[in-house]
Amino acid sequence: MRPHRTRRLRAGVALAAAAVVVTGGAAPALAGPHGNGPGHGHGQGHGHHDPDSRRIAALVAQLTVPEKFGLLGGTTGSNGAAGALAGVPRLGIPTLDMADGPSGVRAAEPATALPAPVALGATFSPDLAAAYGGVLGQEADALGMEVLLGPMMNLVRTPYAGRNFETLSEDPLLTASLAAPQVAGIQDHGVIATAKHYAANNQELGRAGIDVHVDEKTLHETELAGFEAVVDAGIGAVMCAYNQVDSVQACENAELLTEVLREQWGFDGFVMTDWFAIHGPDALVAGLDVEMPRPAAFPELAQDVDGDGRVTERDLSRPVRAALDRAVTGVLTAMDQVGLLDGATDDPERAVEENAAVARQVATEGAVLLRNEQGTLPLSEDALGSLAVVGPTAATPLIGGGGSARVNPDAGAVESTVDVLAAAGAEVTWATGEDLEGELVPGSALGGGTPLDRTGDAALTGEFSEAVTVTAPEAGTYTFHLQTTGPGAQVTVGEEQVASTQNRFGALGGSLIPTSDGYLNDSWTVDLAAGEQVAFTVSGTGTAAAPVQLRLHWTTPQLRQQRIDEAVAAARGAHTAVVFGYNEGTEGEDRASLALPGFQDEVIAAVAAANPRTVVVLNTGDPVLMPWLADVSAVLQMWYPGQEGAEATVDLLTGAANPAGKLPQTYPADPARTPVSDPANYPGTDTDGDGVPDEQTYTEGTNVGHRWYQATGTEPLFAFGHGLSYTSFDYSRLRTRTGRDGMEVSFVLTNTGDVTGTEVPQVYLGQGSAAGTPAVQLAGFDRVTLEPGERQRVTIQVDERQLSVWNARKDRWEPAAGIRPVLVGTASDDVRLTDSVRIR
Repeated sequence: MRPHRTRRLRAGVALAAAAVVVTGGAAPALAGPHGNGPGHGHGQGHGHHDPDSRRIAALVAQLTVPEKFGLLGGTTGSNGAAGALAGVPRLGIPTLDMADGPSGVRAAEPATALPAPVALGATFSPDLAAAYGGVLGQEADALGMEVLLGPMMNLVRTPYAGRNFETLSEDPLLTASLAAPQVAGIQDHGVIATAKHYAANNQELGRAGIDVHVDEKTLHETELAGFEAVVDAGIGAVMCAYNQVDSVQACENAELLTEVLREQWGFDGFVMTDWFAIHGPDALVAGLDVEMPRPAAFPELAQDVDGDGRVTERDLSRPVRAALDRAVTGVLTAMDQVGLLDGATDDPERAVEENAAVARQVATEGAVLLRNEQGTLPLSEDALGSLAVVGPTAATPLIGGGGSARVNPDAGAVESTVDVLAAAGAEVTWATGEDLEGELVPGSALGGGTPLDRTGDAALTGEFSEAVTVTAPEAGTYTFHLQTTGPGAQVTVGEEQVASTQNRFGALGGSLIPTSDGYLNDSWTVDLAAGEQVAFTVSGTGTAAAPVQLRLHWTTPQLRQQRIDEAVAAARGAHTAVVFGYNEGTEGEDRASLALPGFQDEVIAAVAAANPRTVVVLNTGDPVLMPWLADVSAVLQMWYPGQEGAEATVDLLTGAANPAGKLPQTYPADPARTPVSDPANYPGTDTDGDGVPDEQTYTEGTNVGHRWYQATGTEPLFAFGHGLSYTSFDYSRLRTRTGRDGMEVSFVLTNTGDVTGTEVPQVYLGQGSAAGTPAVQLAGFDRVTLEPGERQRVTIQVDERQLSVWNARKDRWEPAAGIRPVLVGTASDDVRLTDSVRIR
């Protein structure tokens, strides 16, 4: 246990958000900052409270101009922080260390690796969102971080986006409903939450400057809904995006930063750039407050204009003076709101066990049972007595996505699903199927005549660069694997980098799935004729203290077929086969295809042909195509399930837990038929010929995600809101009533099965005669747990906002007058009850 550090904070000690893992989806018990039990506790000097404007104004008045600018430019943080803002010790203003953290706190020390936010989205549970935020806040507090760079609020617009796993949903209401309690959970622990990326940052391809053309009505009714909700929840910080919005950089967009964020919504915290997203000093007046990770543009404003040897307010123009005070006031307000101006205290200890329990419950409750034919799941005693398990992530878990969301869990916290199944009494035979490690490329295939194996005493120190030529012994597809420890290495073919295990976005590089002996691994694939040669260069830099252990492996066509044959043999000899499929979402790049990467589809098809009782478990952060769907018995979407993923997976496979998750994003059946099939929409138009999109137009308007499928009559593979259970539910006796504050929808829900289960009933509004509304929209939802045979009248309040549309000409919400269908069901394509209401 590490010693406490004295933290630049305030009085009070934070405890964890605790959850008890249960079947049936009961809400977790969320501990407040002083362990006050359920609800959001507000201890002295801790948690959200109204900032003291007089105190803040007094501090601003005492700050010199250089000190003010010093509060607005990033610096190096401590304990692995992504960055920091230096405080002003003479006035008791603390340093703010900032940690990456959509799915766990990324610091130099380990933290709880939570399931990816998309799994939280699949819970449809504000209570679990509060608990999830509580873990982030408690651990940020414990690790000495004052600012958490999350949650990510952008909607899932395209299934190709590399960071879909980091955000919550394609739906504005679901995103807003889960983000607000998550922010409250974070800030209740004296940590400033950060909503990112404001706004219209919905893809990685071209993100550095792509110009997003989107009308005001679409922005307000879709992308901005989540941001507005977290502002209402009192969030302290907002991160502006890299991209442009209607030809203005998001980080200097006065309409977004000043008119919408501050004037319309009343935001009083601070806006920071995404890292290096500053574009000029004019951004300060436009509404930007803080540039990260270091001062770059604002120092141009802090010049000694009058030549008296110091920078004072006399050197600043009136607009800059006003903007400077606004920015500093925003930083101090965010600090005061969570108690950071109240003095220093020791960091609390991480609540390791309690936080792991939350991780396990979110992984369990967020899992979505997509298909389950003939009751294949839960696994029977016969199945557990003879089980073939196939896939690399069954043995080496894929717990999270890549980039700045990558979390370093505690040693020993992550277990193999194969091992957890065996510990539960299952008789398991495992086969890799898709070989991600391969075997050492022999000297006979290398121009140098000896294998490229610089491990052990041959580890590399200093700068190295080695030319490699490989000759293919037979025709086929070859996958090469660069495997390293230490600082890593890269592989280039000509000028193109094809693999790298070097750090990226401040995290480990390469694949998210290490080798079985702990090496980082990155791969690239080429098709070669027999005798054809491929040449590349392996380079990097090691040190005496951190040498690079390096080896070059390959998966040949022969080895690939051998691994598939092994998987088929295991499946054929077992009662039931469970195949794990995966993809690797990451910041910095979008997916090239909606298919599972590599040869996984071939593996699944071969296993399903050998055993009709084949279950597929998906560790993906977003939709994938399933050409084998009709041939498998069950599909369980586990997302990136965090450090407790193996335990949660086994609970669901064995029936110790009943699936209750619902899809927060639509799964397309055809990559040519999605809301972004128009190239102008995604990836956008390349106007300068450099291969990177420069402009895009949100041609779908407000029909984002599942709304587009309904509007166009396009049948998805799996619809938004879809998710099966081991029990069944009946809907009856619908009642609707409109009032001044919205609409009340009630109905009777009955568990008609023989096990306890949790259902997520969903209320949708059709367009009807209401002009300017989407074809259909999610208007409300609930989570209800029922015993076998139990029935309950469920009442769902539809907020007035859901019955309104944005009037761009008047800059306000107005009722969407007309007769609108009311649809109640278990998914957007599974409507059980209908009615209609008149909105005036």
